[in-house]
Amino acid sequence: MVSTYLRRLDPRRSALCLVSGILAIWAFAGSLALITGILSPGPAAESRLPWQSPLLAGVVLAVVVGLPMAVVALTAGRDDTRTSQTSMVAACALIGWILLQLLIVREFSWLQPVCVVAAVAVAALGAPPLTHRSALRRTSP
Repeated sequence: MVSTYLRRLDPRRSALCLVSGILAIWAFAGSLALITGILSPGPAAESRLPWQSPLLAGVVLAVVVGLPMAVVALTAGRDDTRTSQTSMVAACALIGWILLQLLIVREFSWLQPVCVVAAVAVAALGAPPLTHRSALRRTSP
């Protein structure tokens, strides 16, 4: 049974499970750090947060980024048919989170472009493979 499972492993799905799992862990760790006060955005950034609340920011981070990425990791690991949809939603949610962060907090971190690249990787790895036949249909008149 295990050998049958190992033969079915798709390297793209495995990479998607790994990347989205790491992003989920980062999001939950960041969320927990914000909620508990271990991570402080600083007085200037905190004053720009809605209701000046790192607690709210931590909860929203967990819901908007952590949960969708965890769902992608689970669906990719189970080779679920909904993996493509969940990966696109989670990737868009992460990119949206980064954009909102830049608009609201107005501070730049090296982690933001890293997360955007990782979100693009999640979207690319989760996209259904382009078959030769469908590629021909798209290019022919």
